[in-house]
Amino acid sequence: MKHFSSILFCSLLVGVSITSCVKEKNFPIEPKIEFKEYLKYSLDSADCVIKFKDGDGDIGVLAGDTVPDLKMKYLFKGTDGIFHPYDETFGTSQFDTLFYTYRVPDLMPDGQYKALDGEIKIKLRAPPIYIPSHHVVKFEIRLKDRAGHLSNIVSTNEINIP
Repeated sequence: MKHFSSILFCSLLVGVSITSCVKEKNFPIEPKIEFKEYLKYSLDSADCVIKFKDGDGDIGVLAGDTVPDLKMKYLFKGTDGIFHPYDETFGTSQFDTLFYTYRVPDLMPDGQYKALDGEIKIKLRAPPIYIPSHHVVKFEIRLKDRAGHLSNIVSTNEINIP
């Protein structure tokens, strides 16, 4: 009986230790993003990496969805030292900021716990990524989940264009 009690105690101790190490991720349901890095390979090729967290895991578009869920807003550094959105309809009365849009694939995990954290690598399409007269640019990035919750806005580092 004493031997059985020792085995039972050890089993319970191991079980409690294992379950106490597995912590449920507790993130808000709105996506939270953080800029990680911008990797420029040439004037028309780059990757942008962001980190993300989402409490209910509804990141990414489902099959058949056509609406983008990630937007990158193009900004250029003016002669005043301030970053400005680029008006791609210059010379007209309508202001239309240049955005690059992307569709992140569905990332929702199977199972009971849906919280997600990870990285998204954005391969920038070309051409053009940069406007030739702009020598320093950056992007502001925002992610929207399937429930319509918007993430915070993050900015890339300054990107020098030769």
